[in-house]
Amino acid sequence: MASGFLKRALPRGFYGRAALILIVPIITIQLVVSVMFLQRHFEDVTLQMTGTLLRDLGLVLEVPELADRLGIMVSEGGGPVDDSRLFYDLSGRVVARHLRQEFPAITGVDLATDDNWVVLGVDGQTIRFARSRVSASNPHQLLVLMVATSLLMTLVAFLFMRNQIRPLRRLASVAEAFGRGRSLPYSPAGATEVRAAGTAFLDMRQRIERHIDQRTLLLSGVSHDLRTPLTRMRLELSMMEPTDAEGLQSDVDEMAQIIDTFLDFARESAETQAEPLNAVTFAQTVADGFARGGDTVELILPDKPCVAPMQAGAVQRALSNLIKNGFRYGKHVRMTVQDAPAALRFIVEDDGPGIAPEDRAKATRPFTRLDAARGAGSGSVGLGLAIVTDVARAHGGTLMLEHSPDMGGLRAELVLPK
Repeated sequence: MASGFLKRALPRGFYGRAALILIVPIITIQLVVSVMFLQRHFEDVTLQMTGTLLRDLGLVLEVPELADRLGIMVSEGGGPVDDSRLFYDLSGRVVARHLRQEFPAITGVDLATDDNWVVLGVDGQTIRFARSRVSASNPHQLLVLMVATSLLMTLVAFLFMRNQIRPLRRLASVAEAFGRGRSLPYSPAGATEVRAAGTAFLDMRQRIERHIDQRTLLLSGVSHDLRTPLTRMRLELSMMEPTDAEGLQSDVDEMAQIIDTFLDFARESAETQAEPLNAVTFAQTVADGFARGGDTVELILPDKPCVAPMQAGAVQRALSNLIKNGFRYGKHVRMTVQDAPAALRFIVEDDGPGIAPEDRAKATRPFTRLDAARGAGSGSVGLGLAIVTDVARAHGGTLMLEHSPDMGGLRAELVLPK
């Protein structure tokens, strides 16, 4: 329980933790030095000076004529003297205690009326002497100097620390941008360990980009090469009798659809940079495209424009895939646009059979077909939801698959951060 509280209380960022590591030892050293100074050096000096004054005070009481020479003023009467001391007067506590221990005749010690003077009440007499006679002058100089030096050194350390952390933040921003599909220029800088991490990141980025390029070339080449025999098959089917060619025509159309899906999946790696777009107009455009094909998409849009950075082509393909899935396995599809402070949400729901909760993670993997849940023989190769997932990750967002409480089918929520 205590460890959990410490984890919540401690800063989460590297800068805050490094600052804590720097500040805690400095404060601890200051406290130790201050206590040692006050209890040992400062208190001992105060006791020695008070002892010297007590000897002078004894001479004055025996020989009153020596009072002026010793800097002590004695007056008769003047009223009783009460014990008083300022709360921050640490040396005054030592002075009052030592005076009473060595001089029991004292009836009161006033250290608060005037900071420069000490007033004693002794058997109806009032004795005054300078405060500098019993405590060191300017005792706070060491503490002030120590605190000022610590603050200065802490500021210098913070400046150096910020320069050391800046390369880490830059590496994190470049890695985050690469995760969203953008390759920003980066050169390793900073300490040796940070340079090593930056070099490792550059090597990893090159390997990933090379792998993506190979995947794109492979899928694009295979899909392009398949179009030539498909075109010949279409020509041959056009010369056959319609009754004989009906089944083959369906197979050819399904193969063409699979090839188009391959090209869409390969095209995600060559997407352009994100641009600020109005999500309301964008969703309406996607729905109008389906309306021209005879499919009506119900739209629920916010009243005001929703602007967010998006890769237009990629997001359009993602929404089209979700809507096509809805019409493939259901009859009614609804698309909702929600504008949140930090994210934009496209929600596509249908009245189909949906996806079982245990199969939803599997459904987003490439080339995965859930025949029992979503049907087979429909031209699907299991890339539709994989494409949507890639688009969401390229934008730094996510794809969530849930059950639609209103329509009974699948609820696919594409979340894009603003």
